[in-house]
Amino acid sequence: MSDWVEVDGSYGEGGGQIIRSAVSLAAVTGKPVSIQSIRAKRAKPGLQHQHLAAVHAAGDICGADIQGADLGSVELVFTPTKKVSAGEYRFSISTAGASNLVLQTVLTPLALAGGESRVIVRGGTHNPMAPSAEYLEFVYLPALAQAGLRATMGSSRYGFYPRGGGESEIVFTLRDGFSAIDFTSRGQLVKAAGVVLASNLPDTVLERGERALREFLPAEIPIERRAKPSPGTGAAVFASAEFENGFGGFVSLGERGKPIEKVAAECGSAFEKWMAAEAAVDEHLADQLVLPMALAKGRSRWRTIQVTEHLRSVMWLVGLFVPASMEIEELGDGTGIVVIDGCG
Repeated sequence: MSDWVEVDGSYGEGGGQIIRSAVSLAAVTGKPVSIQSIRAKRAKPGLQHQHLAAVHAAGDICGADIQGADLGSVELVFTPTKKVSAGEYRFSISTAGASNLVLQTVLTPLALAGGESRVIVRGGTHNPMAPSAEYLEFVYLPALAQAGLRATMGSSRYGFYPRGGGESEIVFTLRDGFSAIDFTSRGQLVKAAGVVLASNLPDTVLERGERALREFLPAEIPIERRAKPSPGTGAAVFASAEFENGFGGFVSLGERGKPIEKVAAECGSAFEKWMAAEAAVDEHLADQLVLPMALAKGRSRWRTIQVTEHLRSVMWLVGLFVPASMEIEELGDGTGIVVIDGCG
């Protein structure tokens, strides 16, 4: 059947990004997709809890018939049966899996469906190798706002490894589809922020984290302390900057035996490095923009601080679903310019 899209799940970085992006694009386009060799290069191949949560979330919004959605499965068939409808949705991950990746999986299809959507996800709000709740709040959603998305986000509870149990909510709407963006030159700094957050830890942890982060952030940049309920114990430090045409955000997670000062220093150092560079977006936003901008009207461009395997992989995958023209111009300083002619 010509409408079928077949995906090699081991391509490129071969991780969960390929699964999430594939089911998101299937929901948008209505094309059924077959994914083989899922996470074949990883120590634990196959679908894990957070991948399954994203698959089922995408399935819920387009009434998909799903085969192979089992823990450890290396093959998946995802067949949408109806158009995506905006509305209110609730999803849950039984473990500390990254709830924000589930939010990103369904956001683009629901936004393009028209109307207002409200999505609530329970699970891990602060996970290694995943965007934190603050990253979506301060970086991802503001970047998409320049493409026409109107969104608000908040977290009522934090979810740290291994307990999870956090809860985040996004309310959003998009009129007339995504518009093209140009993030090749930063322009002037609009605002910057730092956040030191914790659950079930003494207030002194937040105080120490703020003092440590202040060593990396100029005095005029505010640092907020956030303490929210959680089933477990945890802490994190986040810093971000928004320019007229650029966004960057960095997070470091606490762990047992790791002083909050070290957590803050890791975050602050990454923030300083990006601020001193010429790129307009950080390496994570660079790949997260690909899917919505491939579906936008017109030509989008952005300069990333680093061309990653994640970026190459998602561009390859998007090209299997939609006729968007995509290329990367790699520059001598290690940065790169992504150019995408969206298919509207």
